[in-house]
Amino acid sequence: MNPIYSVMIFVCVLSMVTMSLLVRCNVTLASKAKMWFMLTFMGIAFGMTAEFLRTVLDANPISNDLYKIITLVEFCITPMLPIPLSLACGIKKPAFSVSAILLTHAMLEIVLVNTGAVFNIDSNGMYSRGEYYIIYIFSYVFSLLYLMFVFYFISKRFRNRNLIILIASLVVIFAGIIPSLIEREIKTAFLGMTFMAIILYCYYDDLTQQELSDNLAAQNERIKTMQAGVIIGIANLIESRDNSTGTHVKNTSNYVRMLAHAAKDAGIYPETINDNFVQMVVNAAPLHDIGKISIPDEILQKPGKLTEEEFEIMKRHTIIGGEMIYQVIEDTNDEEYIKVAYDVAMYHHEKWNGKGYPEGLAGEEIPVSARIMAIADVYDALVMERVYKKAFPVEKALAIIEEDAGSHFDPLLAPLFVKMMKVTNSL
Repeated sequence: MNPIYSVMIFVCVLSMVTMSLLVRCNVTLASKAKMWFMLTFMGIAFGMTAEFLRTVLDANPISNDLYKIITLVEFCITPMLPIPLSLACGIKKPAFSVSAILLTHAMLEIVLVNTGAVFNIDSNGMYSRGEYYIIYIFSYVFSLLYLMFVFYFISKRFRNRNLIILIASLVVIFAGIIPSLIEREIKTAFLGMTFMAIILYCYYDDLTQQELSDNLAAQNERIKTMQAGVIIGIANLIESRDNSTGTHVKNTSNYVRMLAHAAKDAGIYPETINDNFVQMVVNAAPLHDIGKISIPDEILQKPGKLTEEEFEIMKRHTIIGGEMIYQVIEDTNDEEYIKVAYDVAMYHHEKWNGKGYPEGLAGEEIPVSARIMAIADVYDALVMERVYKKAFPVEKALAIIEEDAGSHFDPLLAPLFVKMMKVTNSL
């Protein structure tokens, strides 16, 4: 016996056993898919073992009956192997129809085994193909055609994927099986099936993991949308205590979005302001006054000017807001977003000249997100009517923002906001 062939069979059987163990440990595949993949791999290993024993018996005819039984088992099992592979990949309905046809073939093989119609083992233990060997050829070709359908189904299901691996798998199996059907001495059929099964498993597992990842990403996106809705609801509830209708939350978020996009397009602070930052600061904007929930109504709703003691209490809403951020959104597992939201709540009352609160930060010590929020917050406070003041005209509000650039507000962002709002309001 050719030692290379023996080594090939040993390696292939070992590969199939290893793949079975790998499938068993797989955490992404469903239990039924695992079972069918393992059945496929062990079926291939069993078929290869049967083929190897046939080769041994061909060279050493110990028992004609044993040779006949092993050949029959191989002829019945081999065409059936695409069935469990199909079921492993989630193709159920056609698999049952195809299995009925192939089981009929197996029954026919069993009935004809002693007639020598499909194959014959003579008295000297020599194997030969029978007159109706075409029966086996038909079942094998039918099985291969079904295997092509399985590949097509998978490629259609994952239509956004590259088909090179699937095509390569088909080439491998046909390169191994077709020559074996034509010439018995060429024994590469199971080698082709081994490589095909491994490639298909790896490909399918990768696609399954990607599908799970895509589903998880979509679910996370839905959760983020729900969280955003809850956050805006909380912010509106807080604003309603300040005799507001909640328009402040909507307005400031809109101004933050406009200013952040304009700053990105203008190339201002490019090391900080990018698409991801813009989205985060817009999402964080509704939380800028979340700390006001702790401020007593008599101070929050006071129609006149606050006393020094009352103002000190009011200023605490920034510190409390920063602390609440971690309590409200710490489960998002997005540390960067939490940091932006914290900065917006904590520092949106800081001033460029260092005379703001709560920490008296100055200039670029103030986070960019808080500088953007400060402009949006003050502008909306100016143009909206409050219990303690009338609404300012847009022109006057913009004049105040422009005048305070470099003292209260960021000297680059404030002029950009004024210019943007003048265009928006056709001034």
